[in-house]
Amino acid sequence: MDMFSCHTITLFLQILDINKLYSNEVHAMASTYGIEVALKVIEKEIKDVFAVYGIEVDPRHLSLVADYMCFEGIYKPLNRHAIMSNSSPLQQMTFETSYKFLKQATMLGSHDQLASPSACLVVGKVVRGGTGLFELKQPLQ
Repeated sequence: MDMFSCHTITLFLQILDINKLYSNEVHAMASTYGIEVALKVIEKEIKDVFAVYGIEVDPRHLSLVADYMCFEGIYKPLNRHAIMSNSSPLQQMTFETSYKFLKQATMLGSHDQLASPSACLVVGKVVRGGTGLFELKQPLQ
């Protein structure tokens, strides 16, 4: 490295605090800092979009959306194309294009294990999460 570029880099690092860098490009943040940082970026960006319209969203909902987008260890979009890869036809139908997913599931003879919260809610089954996560082993009487 020549003297000029070394001096430029030193000056750049003095001005720029790399611990406070931020970008709304989720993929870049995931590849540079990891999937957990990408998750936080998604939460912040969704919150900021709603805030422009004066809408407050419970942080738990934002966390759930971000978790769904990152739970495989990679960042994937939450859109109709990404939901198509989901194995639960009922969960697919709870997205935005119900008829299309219903028709496809019917024609392919798809089977749902009723493992996802969305699928359980559709058929009135207790969701295996929160208070539905455990069973009582001792009779109540």
